[in-house]
Amino acid sequence: MKIIEVRDLRKEYRIPEKEPGLAGTVRSLVRPRYRTKVALASVGFDIETGESVGYLGSNGAGKSTTIKILTGVMSATGGFVRVNGFEPHRDRKRHVRELGAVFGHRTGLWWDLPVIDSFRALSSMYEIPEAAYRTNLEVFTELLELNDFLSVPVRQLSLGQRMRADLAGALLHNPRLVFLDEPTAGLDLNSKAAVRQFVRHLNQQHGTTVFLTSHDMADIEGICDRLIILDRGSKILDDGIDRVKHRLTTSRHLIVTVPDTVDVNEVVRTVHDGTAASCTVLGRQQISCEFDRASVSVPHLVGVIMRQHEIVDFELREPDLESIVQRIFQQRPTMP
Repeated sequence: MKIIEVRDLRKEYRIPEKEPGLAGTVRSLVRPRYRTKVALASVGFDIETGESVGYLGSNGAGKSTTIKILTGVMSATGGFVRVNGFEPHRDRKRHVRELGAVFGHRTGLWWDLPVIDSFRALSSMYEIPEAAYRTNLEVFTELLELNDFLSVPVRQLSLGQRMRADLAGALLHNPRLVFLDEPTAGLDLNSKAAVRQFVRHLNQQHGTTVFLTSHDMADIEGICDRLIILDRGSKILDDGIDRVKHRLTTSRHLIVTVPDTVDVNEVVRTVHDGTAASCTVLGRQQISCEFDRASVSVPHLVGVIMRQHEIVDFELREPDLESIVQRIFQQRPTMP
């Protein structure tokens, strides 16, 4: 079942223009001039219930505009949008009851209230049954390790603590769909891991649909199964992350560790003589073999080495999503 339907979504802004100086200011008042900026140009996609989707793009690509339209904060210039069966801008009050939203740079909690009092206020606003509220509070407190600061005012929390509290607050009412905008921005490694694990748990165990925007590719890989990329207001890619990796990159790295009795330079020569892989020495007893999976298989590469040398261990490293996304943008034509 589709939880988000977007067809030919378009958003335009009228931006006033004026010439410099006092005369330009007067002319802009008497006869104002505007130029049209296209933030979204005929964007379309469907998201099924229970999917976890990463929505990427450079600054100004239209990500935040899309989220504002999908959450009902902003109306579109054109196109069709339906979320949870509602038109977000027209049915906003009913629409937001089924949504959760977390924005990394602003809080949805009350600044001067203890965290637990903010949770109580949200429970009242969303009319959450007491049993459901207590169950969710207990589960979220354990998964996000909230217990140490539930009684602390929000303004006194560290960024990592506030982010975890915001996540819990946004999800207390069991929304079917959650929007996450840079949820780990500025967090330390442990806090980032906790947020990713929690969101992944909700998606996999409870079927919560996740719509995530982030500049941190580790967020996307750790939470999402599907990737949508925008560039200058247009959709340029929409596919599963695993398929994107398989389709857009053929290069792989095999890291081989050999015992102290083996000369790594001899291993490099063996690989170069017997395969099309390219090897470099990483350390005293370790080499990295880069190869094209279309022409060299891992069993063949390992076999070539093992026929002449002993292997202690080997590890196959897949291309990371960040390098793939960078390549996609580098291959895009520049603006005229």
